[in-house]
Amino acid sequence: MNYGILGPIVVLACLSACAVGPDYREPAPILPDRWQAARDSAQALKPISEQALKTWWSTFRDPELNRIMEQARQGNLDLRIAFTRIEQARAERLANRAALFPQVGALGVASHFDNLIPGQDLAGSGGLNYFLTGFDAIWEIDAFGRLRRKLEAASAQTESAGEEYRQAWVLLSAEVARTYTDYRNLQNQLRITQANLASQRRTLELTEQLFREGVGTRYDVARARAQTESTEAGIPALEGRITAARHQLEMLIGAKPGALQIRLAEPADVPETSTRELLTTPAASLRYRPDIRGGERRLAAATATQGAAFAELFPKISIAAFAGLQNSDLENLFRSSSFSWASGSAIMQPIFNFGRIRAGIDLADARQKEAYLNYEKAVLDALRETESAMAQFLKEEQRRRTLAASVADLRESHRLAELRYREGIATFLDVLDAERVLYREELELAESRARTATFLIALYKALGGAGQLEVPPVEEPIRPWG
Repeated sequence: MNYGILGPIVVLACLSACAVGPDYREPAPILPDRWQAARDSAQALKPISEQALKTWWSTFRDPELNRIMEQARQGNLDLRIAFTRIEQARAERLANRAALFPQVGALGVASHFDNLIPGQDLAGSGGLNYFLTGFDAIWEIDAFGRLRRKLEAASAQTESAGEEYRQAWVLLSAEVARTYTDYRNLQNQLRITQANLASQRRTLELTEQLFREGVGTRYDVARARAQTESTEAGIPALEGRITAARHQLEMLIGAKPGALQIRLAEPADVPETSTRELLTTPAASLRYRPDIRGGERRLAAATATQGAAFAELFPKISIAAFAGLQNSDLENLFRSSSFSWASGSAIMQPIFNFGRIRAGIDLADARQKEAYLNYEKAVLDALRETESAMAQFLKEEQRRRTLAASVADLRESHRLAELRYREGIATFLDVLDAERVLYREELELAESRARTATFLIALYKALGGAGQLEVPPVEEPIRPWG
């Protein structure tokens, strides 16, 4: 072997851990020390651990919700599609890693030449035969880090795909909980409506009886009947919305329509929790959120791609080798005398390419800038989303407590109005007004409970809840030089 040629190449191979282009540095955005919405000490929010965020829905202590959440994690098609993107990214990373190693192939050649040089018979009247078999190898020495930068980019993209998978689970878990809350809220609204309808029917019967006895008026009967019919008309719409919400849940868990009909037929309360462990620092929240982590990984990939594009300006060095058998006689091909080997090296330095390499560098620079700006935007969106969700949850929680007290007072007011009407002290209009206000306030309270739960779900989502889902780890890059 010609060591005079290969010696410098071996040295370059040992030094190829150095790569041209920018080295990536993780961005460090300037963040507030605490959330604006939680500055009021009266809110009494407490810190939450990363482990608690992982399964935040368990704080609602709703076994059916827990069961549906597990079904969604296993059967949701969007989540399964997101995992296939991890597999795609891993395959691409393996392809980039393979480029660092020598490429070896088997070779077989059988040729026959007639009149190779016109006017000369090289092998008599039979022409010239040529047979060759063996192995050839070629190895590009990554002296300037072009291939290593590509591997860095592919590794970062693989990690980004893993974060996208986690983000898909964050969105899915929040959507499942929100839809389940909406379903239970609609069931409660239907229950309240049916209870009010039963009460209004009793009132209508009483009004008709009083009219027949000459105590009441036809006007009172007409008013009572109209209010009863108005309440009854709202029931089909609620039933339709309940069915739609159930179908949405079935779709989220990857099941066919009707799969949850029996399980969820019995009404239940809207998920509620008394937990106050909802507080993180803005810096911790960004660490918990997979969309932020994924944006940072995409920025790392774009930076590595910059280096790969810049390395195109430098020479490409490769070595090649062959070892095998060759002979002009097939019968003698597999004898030891037919053994042959060869080696060589090549270096190619781009000179004129009409701006292709420079355009590739400019494109990589622009994409890196885009990735950085997207990362900054994601950070601002995360801060805004968390502040908004926290403020909405805390304010709606206050509103729910006020509505609960109001409903208690209105129920007593309705009882007293009925009693005064029976005793002839109040008019029937007073009873109808008390019923109407109580019914409206009960629906408002049910809606407020659902909104409180929905805003709490949004807060968990904004804090990166469920973003700690484990994904099979990605292997570290393997370098042939150790």
